[in-house]
Amino acid sequence: MIDIISKRKIRRLFLTGKVEELMDELINEYLLRIRLDGEDFIQAVVSPYLLEEFVLGFLLTRGLINGQEDISSLEISEGLASVERNPRNQGSRPVATLLESTGSRNIDLSSHSRLARGIRGSRLKVRVKSLIEGIRMLKRMPIFNRTGGTHCAILFSPSGDPLFSAEDLGRHNSVDKVIGGGLKKGIDFNESWLAVSGRLPKDMIIKAVLSGIPLIASVSAVTSEGVRTGEESGVTVVGFGREGRINCYCHPFRII
Repeated sequence: MIDIISKRKIRRLFLTGKVEELMDELINEYLLRIRLDGEDFIQAVVSPYLLEEFVLGFLLTRGLINGQEDISSLEISEGLASVERNPRNQGSRPVATLLESTGSRNIDLSSHSRLARGIRGSRLKVRVKSLIEGIRMLKRMPIFNRTGGTHCAILFSPSGDPLFSAEDLGRHNSVDKVIGGGLKKGIDFNESWLAVSGRLPKDMIIKAVLSGIPLIASVSAVTSEGVRTGEESGVTVVGFGREGRINCYCHPFRII
């Protein structure tokens, strides 16, 4: 079992001159290598839990699989995740080496438009209250409350019930873990929505598109390219979910 959190004695200094010595909790970093179809593919820096969920979500949000059925085997041992896809899915793949904790590299930016049909056909409707309360749940995630060092993501039902949640030192990694967890549980992504703690640039919106999630909401900011991608693909993009309000940047018809 890999420890998620480490403890370290620190010295805390105040402007008043006061000094305290105490134990602090730190989030651990873990280097996970992914071998795809027998070839080394990428190294990812992650928080060391929900590793299988991370790998599944990572492959889905890069367009390397369409679902769990595309994988014939997945084994994780001693920092190596070995994935074999079914022969019909083995083809070209992006060039990759190191995926840092931001997780933003090597996202397939070309295949998102073909998947927008499923999102546009979604009947998802979410109440404002459910969105605001769901985004508030991000602050109550356990590892974040102990360390302050994680990004958080939660997948919700239309009524606001949490379906799967995850934390990671990288904002993209936390989303990949939630999407991978949703795959394992057989969640209908077209009828769910996602709350995240990080900002929403283009590559984060594409993760929602590649997963078929029609609405993504954040406590943080949205970029212009993120909004443009949401408009083109049909994803409802919500930002600045705080202080009892939200900003909807496109496709507001899903919010009631």
